[in-house]
Amino acid sequence: MDKFSIVSIPQHAREDTEQLGSKPKFWVLLDGHRWLFKEARPNTGEDWAEKAVAEIAREIGINAATVELAEYAGKVGCISRNFIDVQAGEALVHGNEIMAWKVSGYDKEKIFRQADHTLENIQQAIRGLFDLAHTDSVLTELAGYMVLDALIGNTDRHHENWGLRSYRQTVTHSGHHIDQVTGQRLHSHTISHSQALSVAPSFDHASSLGRELLDERRAELLATNRVAWYISKGRGGIFRDAQQRHGENPLRLVEVAARAYPSYFRSALEQVAAFDVKVLHEILTALPKERASDLAKEFAEAMVLNARTSLIELLK
Repeated sequence: MDKFSIVSIPQHAREDTEQLGSKPKFWVLLDGHRWLFKEARPNTGEDWAEKAVAEIAREIGINAATVELAEYAGKVGCISRNFIDVQAGEALVHGNEIMAWKVSGYDKEKIFRQADHTLENIQQAIRGLFDLAHTDSVLTELAGYMVLDALIGNTDRHHENWGLRSYRQTVTHSGHHIDQVTGQRLHSHTISHSQALSVAPSFDHASSLGRELLDERRAELLATNRVAWYISKGRGGIFRDAQQRHGENPLRLVEVAARAYPSYFRSALEQVAAFDVKVLHEILTALPKERASDLAKEFAEAMVLNARTSLIELLK
């Protein structure tokens, strides 16, 4: 696998500034497509982590946003391709809006320590939006995102970091009518439009793969075999129950949820089991050295392999 390229964004490509989130970000127009540029904070590795996870998700079969490494006016970051076609009437409905619609008393403005952002409440919200035929497929896809989080150690799946895609659905209705002049029975077709919902691609994976660690700390954790310990200390954005003080650890969340709802999680767990670890190594090796050090790549690989082993155990 060749080294991942770094897209150099011309200054004239910049559009509006994005308001959501804590990092500087803005939209750029490149070759007719809109991309969100996200500047990586110094010594965080947020850019390479997001790129690596996008590639890992694609190899596993998890629907995720397309990401490229980028630079703009000397600023280091990455770009994430817009997956919403506004011109076609599409919109992204964030998780906090979904939860507020269907969960009584849910505070959609609260991001940190939003203890009502639980597995049960997410299920309740989804079941309130979809009919029985679609609920299971939606929850299965969202379970796949939780499995991805567990695999990469993503601690930022708060209620604005997942969502549904609202799109215009066209339906053709066939029928018959009687011609009032000839009395003949004629075929007729009518077209109606309505808004429908589907799961949006997974996005915002920068808080993953130990991206915030410095190389000295990575070396220490690797030398003392404490990668699993490091993984276990991560606090995610989804709570196991509303009594928790902090969000549940992403790996622990899946361990609990996969046993409670095996039908939703099994397909993603099987995809993780089938993931070729040689491809994982190739993805991390393809990160340019000016973005990710050798120790950063080694530690990220150790994290994923460790979590993968734990996730495969859930299939037994």
